[in-house]
Amino acid sequence: MEGSKAPVSVAVVIFRLVDTCYGLPAPAVRECMPMPALVRPAGTPAPVLGFFRLGAERVVVIDLAVLLGLRAWSAPDDDAMLYRPLLLCDPGAGMKVAFMVDSVLDVRQRTGAVMALPADGMPAGGWLAGEVELAGGMTALLMDPDRLLMERERQRIEALALDAALRDAMWESADG
Repeated sequence: MEGSKAPVSVAVVIFRLVDTCYGLPAPAVRECMPMPALVRPAGTPAPVLGFFRLGAERVVVIDLAVLLGLRAWSAPDDDAMLYRPLLLCDPGAGMKVAFMVDSVLDVRQRTGAVMALPADGMPAGGWLAGEVELAGGMTALLMDPDRLLMERERQRIEALALDAALRDAMWESADG
């Protein structure tokens, strides 16, 4: 048929936060990785667990459940965090973010359209795109990766990263 297109099959990274399965489009997730050693500067807001270096890049680690209000903040427990994976993402403006999740379950193909949730079921901020059916009969709530961080949160993270870089530079010059 001229002008018609076959449906695009999109892979979704499925993970658990608290008691619910969520998903992010696979192209939004650069990689899944274990928790590295983190540096947490003074004045860091609750959802931010700290920073680590990935090559020359500074990456911020955010507890996604705390950020989205799905779990209350508590002081980071280094032992528990060792068993929580990170989803390394690039939410724009050259900033690297790793979202800590409770567990990563799978990467599956989306088999249907995104089904809208009832208006009273949508969280503030618009980070939830809807529910999706996945290969193997699984469903997950699909997140919009571009809406996980608000602009003011991005600006605050960039300012914290710059402060940390300046402190690193000060110590590196003292060593030289």
